Amino acid sequence: MRLLDFIRKRRSQIRRALQPAPAAVEEALLKAREIHALLHKEIAAAQQSGHGPWPSVKQANLEAAQVFKPVLEATHYLAQELAGNEHITVTMRDNDVELALGQERRVSASRYGWQRDFAVADTIYCPDLGESFARTYAFQTPEEVITFIIRACAEFLARQS
Repeated sequence: MRLLDFIRKRRSQIRRALQPAPAAVEEALLKAREIHALLHKEIAAAQQSGHGPWPSVKQANLEAAQVFKPVLEATHYLAQELAGNEHITVTMRDNDVELALGQERRVSASRYGWQRDFAVADTIYCPDLGESFARTYAFQTPEEVITFIIRACAEFLARQS
């Protein structure tokens, strides 16, 4: 058998071995085409609509920062009151506040545009166990958040004395 005959024979065997794609594969290919078409349709719609949802998110965060302002102001006064204590660190931004109370405890409070409530995360590290315990709370008013932050600081200061 010559090499050229062998190659022709192999090709015909391979062609016969290849069956048409099952219906499920054909359906998946159609779905991929539909997704491609739908994606391009949505891109065109988004381009025509202008800015899309992002300005509303920015606006919501600005409004949340206004609602969070009492917490920021109270934390600012609290930081001034605790300025002499080197074991308490306070970090403030427009929409969140973070307190480091010694090496063991972290309290952070925030309010962003997509949140309905104030979120407060309280993380306590137990060196004896080598574990951290974290809880997240949802408060509806700034006063509840301020009270939580003041209590956390008071508990820390009470243990120091």
